[in-house]
Amino acid sequence: MWELLLRSRKFIFGLAVVGAIILFGIVGPMVTRDPNKMDYTSMGQPPSNEHLLGTTIFGQDIFAQLCTGIRNSLIVGGLAGALGTFIAILFGALGAYKGGLADTIFSFVTSIVIVFPVLPLLIILSAVLSQRSLFLVAALIALTMWPWAARSIRSQVLSLKEREFVNLARMSGMKDTTMVITEVLPNMLAYIMMVFVLLVGGGILAEASISMIGLGAPGAVTLGQMLWWAINQTKYANWWTMWWWFVPPGFILTVFLSAVFVMHAGMEELFNPRLRKT
Repeated sequence: MWELLLRSRKFIFGLAVVGAIILFGIVGPMVTRDPNKMDYTSMGQPPSNEHLLGTTIFGQDIFAQLCTGIRNSLIVGGLAGALGTFIAILFGALGAYKGGLADTIFSFVTSIVIVFPVLPLLIILSAVLSQRSLFLVAALIALTMWPWAARSIRSQVLSLKEREFVNLARMSGMKDTTMVITEVLPNMLAYIMMVFVLLVGGGILAEASISMIGLGAPGAVTLGQMLWWAINQTKYANWWTMWWWFVPPGFILTVFLSAVFVMHAGMEELFNPRLRKT
């Protein structure tokens, strides 16, 4: 699969950009100063040699906040993507393979969750839960974004379960759960990887959305929290005049999400027979 992916220029380009941002988020917090440390002698300063991206109105170094914000946003996106993919596989693959009542129940639950508007539901859940950590925010996002993936996985499993190799495994007496894990899912690895990539991008975007309205993880520096602070401190300064505060996190979000969708487009062209170039 990786040999096939490395033939796609879109995938390689997207992976390179995503990898660079991930590396920046891992190494950056190790070499920068405390992102929450206030320096009242350097409040609202534009970019300079001392502060590469300037400072906030509280004197906090924006470059240090950006490094930490990238790391925390990636943590939320990765956890939300992993948990969302797991739930999608559970409701999509197992239900479709078992069929009957199990498939009916799983499909009914999926249909109920999918009709709820994601962002308003996240806002309500975040507002109700006053104590919110990055892990809780990731869990809330994952619980609201898996239904479309479950439906897609279900359709793939319904097709695979009638293949000859599955019938042979069934005739050998293999248990259904074991058959799904060892026979069906390995043949869907490429598709599951595509789902995970999209869920990670969606998780980061969802976290930024709820953080921008003040319902993210309190005290945690994320890209969304940076945008919220930059926009909501108008009583101290006009946010549009302090462009160095909101442009960096907005730029990183735009570049990262664009790279994720470029990666997905490259994977789609390779793994979708209708789009694959001959």
